[in-house]
Amino acid sequence: MNGSISVTDLDDALKDLARMGKQADPALARVVNEVGGEAIKMLQAEAGSVFDRPTRFTLNAFRLLRAKPSVPEAAVWVKDEKDGASGGQAPEAWFSPQVYGGERRVKRSEYRLREKGILPSGVFLAPGPGARMDAYGNMSRGHMQQILSGLGADNASGSTIAATHSKRSLKKGHAQAFFVIKRGKRPIGIAERRGKNMSVVLLFVRQPDYAARFDFFRVVRRVVENDALVEDAIGRAIEQFGR
Repeated sequence: MNGSISVTDLDDALKDLARMGKQADPALARVVNEVGGEAIKMLQAEAGSVFDRPTRFTLNAFRLLRAKPSVPEAAVWVKDEKDGASGGQAPEAWFSPQVYGGERRVKRSEYRLREKGILPSGVFLAPGPGARMDAYGNMSRGHMQQILSGLGADNASGSTIAATHSKRSLKKGHAQAFFVIKRGKRPIGIAERRGKNMSVVLLFVRQPDYAARFDFFRVVRRVVENDALVEDAIGRAIEQFGR
């Protein structure tokens, strides 16, 4: 997912910068990159407005592929690679249903539980009333890791190392704490029992279906078509390269 910013979007820039000779191309690249940087800021502001308590993972999901004097075109992207904060999911995978609408993709925790035969095919996870939530309203990663560890689902397929064999996990009680609950023969969630206390921490639900609510392309287009912003960027480029 990306929004491009090219010289064809900046007709005024072409007119004012064409008279700069050899400095025209680097000046134009500067203008395009400055406009692209502003688009990143506006996307972050939009995310802060649309989403409830967005995480740094969400706010830092945008990338600017910078223009060069030889190629005066930039692109604003939603990152399509995983990083340490993504929980095994590329930002683009999370953003796509927010931009286009549609069904949520499978998360790593769901893959793990399906590999163990715990989560049925076509079923997804949602926090239960006993789930520990973080400051952003999402299920705590630490709690999810405890659940996966306790059920022996915290390792990729083929690994024999699991919490049920871990002295640390046995000491903490994770291996005995978590279990699947059923309604009749149908699994409906995962519960946690600590002493006399029991709570439902995960619910098995149908695949979530999102309505589009983050208008990525409208935000980028609104920045590119902001004449005052572009003119200011042109002025700064002329001042820098026109000396």
